[in-house]
Amino acid sequence: MVNPVKESLTCRIPLYIIALTAMSPVFAGNNALSSWQVMAERAQTMLEETQVDIDNKLLQTYQGYAGVWANVGGNTAIKKICKTDQCDAGLFRSINELSADAKYVRKAGLAFVPFTPKHLEYLRAAGIERQRVTLKKGQYLWPVMGLRITSRVGNRWGKVHGGIDVAAARGSIVIGATEGTVMIVGDQGAYGHCVFVENHDGTVAWYAHLSDSFVKVGDKIARGQIVGTSGNTGRSTGPHLHFEMRTQQGIILDPEHFFFLPYEEHLKQSQDFENEMATKNKMTAKTSNKL
Repeated sequence: MVNPVKESLTCRIPLYIIALTAMSPVFAGNNALSSWQVMAERAQTMLEETQVDIDNKLLQTYQGYAGVWANVGGNTAIKKICKTDQCDAGLFRSINELSADAKYVRKAGLAFVPFTPKHLEYLRAAGIERQRVTLKKGQYLWPVMGLRITSRVGNRWGKVHGGIDVAAARGSIVIGATEGTVMIVGDQGAYGHCVFVENHDGTVAWYAHLSDSFVKVGDKIARGQIVGTSGNTGRSTGPHLHFEMRTQQGIILDPEHFFFLPYEEHLKQSQDFENEMATKNKMTAKTSNKL
């Protein structure tokens, strides 16, 4: 587990630029690239744009499959969950670590319901989709569509506040800011229920005060994939997401230097998309909520 540090050291330079400038010299032979050419080519890859889809309440992803997370009661028949043409029963058993011949989900809790290609086509025809944004490689997504930022990195009440707090209604979707590997899932004292992710760039992201988590230790997550829902577990004055970034050595970084948009622009884009979806999915929402 990453140990909190006593003092804040805010990073003002993107990590990928630091990594490039800290590279060992590359000595060129007759046909080799110069060290500057190598660095320039690697920097160029950081500027290449990629499209990322963001999970929402009706369409989510897990282990590369599209579906939705659902609360399932104990001793629920799988055929009741995986209705005809909606859910792949075999894949449901595999993803949720049930035996191949299981007929019931014995333990109550969250289960991932993978959609069939036919149901995904139905959703597309109904206009149900995930928000798509364009990012550069070194940029992060905002992990939650909340109400407002209530605290930033810095001194607060005489102590170091190591992350950014976004007020969000309990149960708001929290997504992966970037791709990485889940390190820790569970209670972390004052931080409440947390998911810690080692990001692809070597930083560690903390998603704190969650009400639920939708990943387990060792999972590979993608940018935009749901990792949990916001809450006010731990020491919290109200429902919000505390998002924190640190180096492997525990040095605090400022997430706002990595996000692809200022918060206000992100919020407007997300709200516009949600409003558009709301006009399309009333019937589909009723169907999904019955899963």
